Amino acid sequence: MKPVYLFLSIFIVLFSCKKESTKPEVKEELIMYEASEMTVLMRDIYEFNKALKVRIEEKKELLEYPNEFFKINTAKLTNPDYRNAEFDSLATIFLENQRASFSPNTDSLVINYNKSIKACIECHKTRCTGPLPKIKKLMIH
Repeated sequence: MKPVYLFLSIFIVLFSCKKESTKPEVKEELIMYEASEMTVLMRDIYEFNKALKVRIEEKKELLEYPNEFFKINTAKLTNPDYRNAEFDSLATIFLENQRASFSPNTDSLVINYNKSIKACIECHKTRCTGPLPKIKKLMIH
């Protein structure tokens, strides 16, 4: 028998005798991500401030201040360890300045708005840094 045919015969025998796997296929269970209360609130705050920035820049009447922002003090965080004295302090600064943005004194409107956004930036520098680029775009220059 020629060497080529011998090689092919051995090759065919080896692969025809290949044992099929009898293990059942295990499918990985997909787990859906569920956003924390704080994540949902932060997204709402972001969207609100995005719209507020446009209204301030266009000198339009402001939207009504959403009292749900006060939930920042109680909303469950994705990582509960992030709620500490620094977080509480920056949340208070955010709320005070955001609320002050709605005062009738239009001279301080941009200043207070920017202070509230700066509080967000400071907080996000130390925790949950992902949204920082988006938050920085909220500043009025």
